[in-house]
Order: sequence, then structure tokens, then C-alpha cells
Amino acid sequence: MSDQSTFERVCAIVREQGGLDDTELTNDTKLADVGLDSLAVVEIVMSCEDEFDVEIDPDASPATIGEFVAIIDGLLEN
Repeated sequence: MSDQSTFERVCAIVREQGGLDDTELTNDTKLADVGLDSLAVVEIVMSCEDEFDVEIDPDASPATIGEFVAIIDGLLEN
């Protein structure tokens, strides 16, 4: 397990997938506001599934970084 928090790891994935190098991300950052379309969100979901070894509900549609973190943390608790 990484020393990084779930938030930090999700932000790293979002930055990498979205080409957002130095963009500041917070829990309230809306994915659409940083230019991520639905295809990019799907790619982020798949990357998060690989990174955290979880399966995110296909009907889940996180709109913010915080929602991504909450979904993953919830899956990791189970």
C-alpha cells in the first residue's frame, strides 16, 4: 500500500489522464470544470480500479474529486 492518501493518488490519476500537470485539485473540484469529458472520466474510473484494485459501480458517475475519493474509500472498507 502506498504512503499517499486516496485523495493524493486519485489526484495523480486525474492529472495524468487529463493532462493537467500542475492544476490544483481539491475535493470540490468538478471534473467538467477542469475540462474532463465523459470519456476522460471513464478512463479515470478504469485507472482508479487498477490503482486501488477495486471495481467501481458502472452507474456511479462521480462529478468531483471528492466523490471519486468517497467511492474508492467506501470500496476499500469492504
